[in-house]
Amino acid sequence: MKRALSLGVVALAAAVLGWGCGGGEPPAEETTAAEAEPAAPEPAPRVEAADIDAALANGAVLLDVRTDEELAEHGTIDGFVHIPIDELEARMGELPAGVPVLTA
Repeated sequence: MKRALSLGVVALAAAVLGWGCGGGEPPAEETTAAEAEPAAPEPAPRVEAADIDAALANGAVLLDVRTDEELAEHGTIDGFVHIPIDELEARMGELPAGVPVLTA
């Protein structure tokens, strides 16, 4: 089965901007949308399944973000770093810095 895997660290972040509930009063300091929202990251390059071995040979890390249940049901591959998707933000420091990360 061929799958395309994204190259680059998976960054999970969402921001909800609004005035909140109640009163409809504007915030004390108004900011422009450009000041309030960080620039969207560039889409990560994609690696085709046939190119995974070459990426690994060049230092990429394999990150498996499936749940523990999915991992137990379907197994894994030796060498994968397993961090479930719902824990990823808190555990990003466990990934090596400065190397491509392939996600599965």
